[in-house]
Amino acid sequence: MNAVVLVITNMKKAHFRITGMSCSACSARVDKCVRTLPGVRKVEVNLLTGSMTALFDESRLREDHIIAAVENAGYGAELQETSAPPSTRRESAPLLRRFLLSLAFLLPMMVLHHTVQSDWGIVFQAILLLPILWLNRRFFTSGTRALRQKAPNMDTLIALGAAAGILYSIVDVCCLHSGVIYLESAGMILTLITFGKWLEARATGSTGSALEKLRELLPDNATLLRDGQPITVPTDAVKPGDILLVRPGERIPVDGEVRQGISTIDESALTGESMPVDKHPDSPVYAGTVNGHGALHIIARRHRKDSSLSDIITMVGEAAAAKAPIARLSDRISGIFVPVVVMIALLTAVIWLLCGSTIAFAMGCAISVLVISCPCALGLATPVAIMVGAGKGAENGILFRSGEVMENARNTTAVILDKTGTITAGKPIVTDIIPMNGISREELLRTAAALETGSQHPIADAIRLAISDLPHPELQQHTYLPGMGVQGVLGDELYSAGNAALMQQLGLTPDDALTTRLADEGKTPLYIARSQTLLGIIAVADAIKPDSAEAIHIMQQHGLRIIMMTGDNLRTATAVAAQVDIREVWADVLPADKAAMVHTLRDKGHRVAMVGDGINDAPALTCADVGIAIGAGTDVAIESADIVLLHNSLRDVAAAFRLSSAIIRNIRQNLFWAFFYNILTIPLAAGVYYPLLGKTLSPGIAAAAMSLSSFCVVANALRLRRLKFGQKESATVPLPQQNTPITMNHTTVITVTGMMCPHCERHMTEAILAIPGVTACTASHKECSIRIESSTPISEDILRSTVEKAGYQYGGIKN
Repeated sequence: MNAVVLVITNMKKAHFRITGMSCSACSARVDKCVRTLPGVRKVEVNLLTGSMTALFDESRLREDHIIAAVENAGYGAELQETSAPPSTRRESAPLLRRFLLSLAFLLPMMVLHHTVQSDWGIVFQAILLLPILWLNRRFFTSGTRALRQKAPNMDTLIALGAAAGILYSIVDVCCLHSGVIYLESAGMILTLITFGKWLEARATGSTGSALEKLRELLPDNATLLRDGQPITVPTDAVKPGDILLVRPGERIPVDGEVRQGISTIDESALTGESMPVDKHPDSPVYAGTVNGHGALHIIARRHRKDSSLSDIITMVGEAAAAKAPIARLSDRISGIFVPVVVMIALLTAVIWLLCGSTIAFAMGCAISVLVISCPCALGLATPVAIMVGAGKGAENGILFRSGEVMENARNTTAVILDKTGTITAGKPIVTDIIPMNGISREELLRTAAALETGSQHPIADAIRLAISDLPHPELQQHTYLPGMGVQGVLGDELYSAGNAALMQQLGLTPDDALTTRLADEGKTPLYIARSQTLLGIIAVADAIKPDSAEAIHIMQQHGLRIIMMTGDNLRTATAVAAQVDIREVWADVLPADKAAMVHTLRDKGHRVAMVGDGINDAPALTCADVGIAIGAGTDVAIESADIVLLHNSLRDVAAAFRLSSAIIRNIRQNLFWAFFYNILTIPLAAGVYYPLLGKTLSPGIAAAAMSLSSFCVVANALRLRRLKFGQKESATVPLPQQNTPITMNHTTVITVTGMMCPHCERHMTEAILAIPGVTACTASHKECSIRIESSTPISEDILRSTVEKAGYQYGGIKN
């Protein structure tokens, strides 16, 4: 019998701040020394943020062991409590001060070098070089330490280049007497490299601006109510259960609930919705959102570090600090880059000496090779693009979990869309009101609302929303008929509301053609009857989001295979698919089978993205190459996803694919520049082209070129901040006609008579804005019209009742 051994490991993820790294050779060294520790599963070192994430078996390894390994490698390490990486804002002021002071001594050195050729001129150059060496001593201390650890880095190359120039100059003055002195070149190398570091610090400080803005949304202090008296405390000191006072205009410090007070809160930082949200006792509130006009007492439910906004910051930060698989080549090269460059420099000097060149020429070429080589550009090529891209995504409500996700999203070939809550709003609305036998539309709605009073069924919610606040009769003897509908008595009459089976039980036969048409349009008919008389039909449907068709069309234009997968029946699914121009539908799919459908596509060679929002979508989101969760979905779906969309819009799915393509394209450009720069300039510095050009690079020019290389990589990555989403695509997308005759999407203009002045306009505007789904409203008493913008379909009956309730006359929809 074979024994089965079950090994259970306790994997833990820890985050560290790493100090002392100056180039990709340093990050490769840290990565290697930690990766070799027993129990380490995964390591990610980020040069840009000076951070490291390690996944390890805590039964075999502790954080202090990891810190010790990093310190033994010659770098500093400390544990971070938060998973968000440190700020990328590097202090550029000391670098600028160091550069300006160095330049102040370098300029007279240059004048002496080119005008005074005597021994006294060399002495004065040496005196002026001393403060430059002192100001830039970090290159020598860091480079020497790295060399002792057998892990030479960029500072080692700079220190070797400057030291070689100084030592040769001393030897030449004492023995060779060739007159070629490199003291001025040594000073120029140190000064120009410092200038490049300042440019790099300025540029990289901008790469994490989006993450910094998110951090700034969390207030540092909160007003705690203790014995009824307000006291100011650090937000980190607030505990669940504490009562806080939030004044008008202040930001909510932690997630919680309103205990006392009424106000509106701007939640755009979390949801992207521009309209403030009404809050009253028991309403949830979230850290980082802005209180409106009323003071609130809230009860804290979470610590600051556990707030929804902190989760977003963590997700963006981890994505920004992660590496994409495309960076593996540069990582491998970085580990051997500096030793190879040192060997090339030595070979350069030896070969030129063997070819009969002077010692001064050979030494100049060797120094130029050391100085012009740039491991920084290789190290920054990937993290700067990912940092800027992750920040750009966060600004637009698109959260990536890792750099690997960014690369996978770009390679997607098929997209599976859940229907309910993804393509549709997930909330039924009344779409058709069809009265019969002499009853009015309003009376039919009132009767239905009376029958559905107290029901928690989604159809009942849709009817109550359609009738708004209009009064309706109260029925007696409510009877719920499971699977069929509801009945009630008014006077001596029996009223019924339900499906076709209930009507058949009552002896009524609905119009088959009408029933078929509604079913073909994906609508659910609710039949209303009084005794043996059919009063009419109210059709309810899950409204399609206003931008779903447009987003799907954009993805199809980019060659993606779009599939709708739903547990609904084929007829309803086909009707919804036709309205958004999806040609492939998988209907009647059980929740347990959704993951299997994803595997089916993957087995056919597709790279699959799954978009969903419900608990039943979680397995499919997990097994897809890229799982995308709509932000308004469940926590389970969001935790299972690789990309989270905060704004609950399918347009953001297309935007996520576009952003991932832009990020990977930018990384490739950066890597090309970094490799091309070194491939081109190292031979140039070594004098390979000297026989053809008759010229070679001086160490000073080599230092200038090296200083600009990293800056160019960072500047290229910053171009991602100018990326625009949606404007170009939406201008050319023809939207298919949706078969919902009495609902409006996007912009609707209605005729309203009776408005006489701006006061009437304001009164009417406030009434329209109170309708759920309305985002903007403009009324004109001169044109007798109201222009309405809505994010969800609004029933015409709601518009009519709202206008009439406000005291004006509804005149219909303008074409």
